[in-house]
Amino acid sequence: MLLPPGYAGAADEKDYVGRNPDNPQFERGMPFPPLDLFGDLLSKIYQLLLWNRKYGNHRISRETEEKLAAFVSEYQLKDVKVRINQWAPHKEIGRLITNNNIAWPYKILFFPSTLITSIIARPFSGFLISDYYDPASNTIHIFSDDPAIALHEAGHAKDFADQKYKGTYGLARIIPGVNLVQESLATDEAFYYFEKHELYEDYIRAHKVLYPAYATYLISYLPASVFSLVGGLTIGHWYGHLSAGDAEASLRAEGKWPPKERKDLAENSNQGRSEEPIRN
Repeated sequence: MLLPPGYAGAADEKDYVGRNPDNPQFERGMPFPPLDLFGDLLSKIYQLLLWNRKYGNHRISRETEEKLAAFVSEYQLKDVKVRINQWAPHKEIGRLITNNNIAWPYKILFFPSTLITSIIARPFSGFLISDYYDPASNTIHIFSDDPAIALHEAGHAKDFADQKYKGTYGLARIIPGVNLVQESLATDEAFYYFEKHELYEDYIRAHKVLYPAYATYLISYLPASVFSLVGGLTIGHWYGHLSAGDAEASLRAEGKWPPKERKDLAENSNQGRSEEPIRN
């Protein structure tokens, strides 16, 4: 896996608190088991609906952080801050104020959402809010131990970095349909990155994770009801699994799936078997 130059490896949640000494862009919140267990329990209903037990689990592994760090480094998102299961509203307001990528009128408009979201994010992520990218503070907030979700949020950061008028682009999200475009672009960035770096297991699984998640945005345009939620998510899961199957078939046709290590194991296993005589 590709890692940033000089990157010694993202620490596990027990290895550092606050700023990562090997990668100052990343910060971890102090482990607080009662709070994190509370957040994980609140996430259970959506873990079930999204069929993803890592969603909002508030325990982010070294592997997920490393993949996110590699993405941030490759696309030179040097101004982006990444907060991993961290509660830091005061820091977020500070970043909003000093964010030179957006003009002051936008800072004033975004101030309430940055403040409120950063306050409720850690305890209620997975229930009232999910992992998210805040363009006002230019910060990625991660609460799920899922590389697909992490890279999707990083995809938002890259999308905004590519925009000339970032404040306008962020505010445009209130226009119906714009959020669907932005979510689609972020999802495509995750797909592209996984495939580009031959992280094929993540690439295939990402279809099953991100399409149901995308369905939740489509559902928000429907009348609020249990039928809309369940029906929309069912379609999202169906399409995600269908798309994952197509991706796997394409990789098989190109000789890229299963991964070489698995092929070697399978070949060795087959070589060790003796042929059974055919019995009539």
